Amino acid sequence: MDHGQAQKSYGTDRAQLVYGRRPDGTFAHIGEVARGLACGCVCPACDGQLVARLKEDHRVAHFAHHGVETCGGGPETVLHLLAKEAFRSNPKLILPERLGLDNKRLVMKPSLEVETEFLRLEYNDSKTIIPDLYIRALGYDLFVEVAVTHFADSAKIQRLREHKIPAVEIDLSKLPRDSLRDAINEAVLKTATRRWLYHPGIEAARAKQDADELKWQQERGRREAAATAKYRSRVEQTAAAYRQALANPVGRDVVVVPREVELQAIGLAKFVGRDVPGFACFSEPPAVWQAIILAEVFHDRCLGNAQCKAVPIVNHLEKRRLIQKAFLRVSGEVADDVTAIDARFAPAWKAVDNYLKYLLGEGVLIPQGFGVILAPAFAKPWNVRTLAASQRTALIQETVQRVGWILSELPEDERVGSTVEQWLQSVHQESGLTYDKALRSEVEAPKIIGEIATIVQMLEGNGPLFYGSAGLPIGKAISRRKAKMEEQAEVRRQRQLLEASRLRHSRRDRLCVDAETELNGEDRSAFLHTKRADMSDMSPVELAEDSEFGLTRAREALSVFVRQRRREAEAAAEKAAYQDKIRELAEARLSPADAIAFLKAREDDIGAPLQYVKDERTFQKACARLTQWENQFGNQF
Repeated sequence: MDHGQAQKSYGTDRAQLVYGRRPDGTFAHIGEVARGLACGCVCPACDGQLVARLKEDHRVAHFAHHGVETCGGGPETVLHLLAKEAFRSNPKLILPERLGLDNKRLVMKPSLEVETEFLRLEYNDSKTIIPDLYIRALGYDLFVEVAVTHFADSAKIQRLREHKIPAVEIDLSKLPRDSLRDAINEAVLKTATRRWLYHPGIEAARAKQDADELKWQQERGRREAAATAKYRSRVEQTAAAYRQALANPVGRDVVVVPREVELQAIGLAKFVGRDVPGFACFSEPPAVWQAIILAEVFHDRCLGNAQCKAVPIVNHLEKRRLIQKAFLRVSGEVADDVTAIDARFAPAWKAVDNYLKYLLGEGVLIPQGFGVILAPAFAKPWNVRTLAASQRTALIQETVQRVGWILSELPEDERVGSTVEQWLQSVHQESGLTYDKALRSEVEAPKIIGEIATIVQMLEGNGPLFYGSAGLPIGKAISRRKAKMEEQAEVRRQRQLLEASRLRHSRRDRLCVDAETELNGEDRSAFLHTKRADMSDMSPVELAEDSEFGLTRAREALSVFVRQRRREAEAAAEKAAYQDKIRELAEARLSPADAIAFLKAREDDIGAPLQYVKDERTFQKACARLTQWENQFGNQF
């Protein structure tokens, strides 16, 4: 193969034969041999004699066939054989990442550098599987395939799978054929692209993956079937509900149109109450929800800056609970299928859209952007009327709202169907006007407003009883409030009694603790429970229980009692000491019999000396009498 052919075949002008095989079977690089036939090498592919053409002879040093046509397989064969030699020294090999299982979870196990043990270059087993290399790594045998131009086909991979033999294929197709040994070794062991031809862990992971996929597909099928059944049930239930709604229309007998006065004044009352397709989806008659659309959506602008279109308007009506539950959030698909069953059906949003189209046709609405607005002929006078009435009716509206709150607080059986509108149209007894007109009267309005405010305070539980009715059915509410106030008063009284009892016991306990600290048992009982004239014939305990002042007086009396007992104890101790002294003197100065006689003798002025002595004065007097006895009876023995 000439230079041009080498470049065409191997993608580089350097891709020529640069290794030859020596007679001993080893490989010699072109830079290691002598020029010409002196190189002594043959072609690794065809064993043909080679001639060494060095750099001095040719632009790229290489081996060429001598005397025969170039076989063309030398560079690939050399690369293949040198790749195998990389394993002779039991090097470290990088194994590619692979799919695997970790605690039954699918994971991608990262590439891993492992120690290898070289077994043989070529291996041929009884099952006709011939690997390029046979090594041992991670405790198990491993086949290594080196791919230069020929890669493992599906048949070989299938044999590996059948015999459960782990095998890795290393791709050297992009490695230059004239690479040096170190570059070949680096590519084989580390850098070249590699893949698992077979690994039991991959098979187990794929089996798990397939099982999970099958399970998922089965579950998805079950859910799709359930969803389909649920969908069909929704369609059938919606169709049945609409037939029922048409058969039993809501609120046709008595219709209270919201803000009817305003609609009448502006000339819009005649445009409400239209039975557009889909009207039966609503929980109120058409006149109600259509009046709300005109008043709240187009006049009050409750949607803010949002476009006035069917869906946002329906969302507002839904918040107002004006759409029957069976027809909430009906999707387009369900609506189409229900319509196929019953052509009279239309979802709520379609009913609103039909009504908007009707108003557009009547000139009540005009297009604006992607939505519609109220035509100026109606919008301007309505805005002027609202602005003029807002200041005039601010206080009236507050009072009316309070009336609504009062009615909402009353039980249904007491309201007897009363509404704010009915109250406004009822007669104010003192003026003979309706409450609506009386509230606009400068004379009657302040009184009515005050009465309503008093009723609100009473129902809230923070105001006095209201003795009247102000045209409202609050008789039982007043009775309940009165009973509640009496109950609260009784609760307060009981709490006061309990608190008084607690305070009595507290005062009693405090006095008893003080008495226990200062007095012994006998004195303590005598003090606490003896009635005293200075305490209004009450005992100290009773006086302390009576009040804090009584506790103070009882504590003062305790202090006096303690001091008295202390003085008495001191006097008794002093008397006993003088008694001991007079006894000792008598026994020292008289005979035992005379001493006893002296101590017990009843003298006219002092009585018995032993009982008489109590202090220094009486002791000295008794001593004088003892001296007389001593002069008379002493020293006779």
